[in-house]
Amino acid sequence: MSLWYIPKFKGRVRPHDESMIISVKKRDELVEYCKQFVVYTEDAYFNGVNIRLYTNMEHVHDFWCENWWPYAPAPTPHGVVYTIDDGGKMRPEDVYEREIVKPSINTATVYNPETKTAIILNTDYYGQTKPVALGISADILEEHEVLSIHGASGAIDGRGYVLIAPTNTGKTTHTYGPVIHHPKGELHQDDWLYVRFFDGKAIGYASERKFYMRTNSIENFPWLEPIFRKSKLEGVRPDDPREKFLPPNPRVMIDPKLIVKPNKVVNEIRIHKTFLLKRDPKDRTVARSLDPEEAVEILYNAPEKWYNNYLISFGERKDRIRRNLFKRLFEIAEPYEINIIASVEKVRGIIIKIVQS
Repeated sequence: MSLWYIPKFKGRVRPHDESMIISVKKRDELVEYCKQFVVYTEDAYFNGVNIRLYTNMEHVHDFWCENWWPYAPAPTPHGVVYTIDDGGKMRPEDVYEREIVKPSINTATVYNPETKTAIILNTDYYGQTKPVALGISADILEEHEVLSIHGASGAIDGRGYVLIAPTNTGKTTHTYGPVIHHPKGELHQDDWLYVRFFDGKAIGYASERKFYMRTNSIENFPWLEPIFRKSKLEGVRPDDPREKFLPPNPRVMIDPKLIVKPNKVVNEIRIHKTFLLKRDPKDRTVARSLDPEEAVEILYNAPEKWYNNYLISFGERKDRIRRNLFKRLFEIAEPYEINIIASVEKVRGIIIKIVQS
């Protein structure tokens, strides 16, 4: 497999909202149709859940295998994702059962909650498949009191922290800073973690084996550029000029042990503090403590609900489960709101000080 791939679409085309939900009947029709195209089948481990990928796209299969830990061979998966290129034969109106935006774009992403089956048609951008798989895992695990967080995480001197933020609000930048600049900093996850609760403790577990990162991280961490150029790339070539790495869509698949020393990478943390990130130039307050209920309400009422645009299951019952799980987390790991209008250095210092308090 090549070290770089230029997908047909530069980013996610189909959003995750209630328009993606389909009936079992439609699911069965689409699965039967997709089976004829399947070339690769691969199981992956999501904190105890087995999600199986069926695809005919070499790039999607390659990045899937790099991204996740493999699941031991199992006769049946807990959830499945079909990512299929049928040459554009199946139109969106043949796939969706609800009204969608941009119906003229010939791609589709749908989900049947009853069977935990997702179907993605005619998009080779891996960033469409990855969040769907994580969304399925969240749908399954939150039924067993496991919280899924779209966030980044680390630890300082063994004290774990989580940054929860809407898309493009600096999760990566403000997680890596404390890890890199503090002698006892540890890197946990870049985009998603699972939280389980034991005896009054909140334990964060890793999701990704290798990180699917934006290449524009080199703006804040220039020393990453030569490492990225030697890693698997999507949407940019290794010999492209630097400016091609700076837009928000190109990605790199990278082992976190190439970002920091291997002994600074951990797969499990005990969470002591949580941070909700925002960017509000009108608010001059950089950091403030929140009570658990207030933190939950911020997440619930956000335009990007729960600060998580990967979720693929919806409704009052799911909101109630997520509300309860987040409240449980915030009662254990004190929440703060951080306004990232301040300099990276100032935010880094504040996060380190709070985590150590």
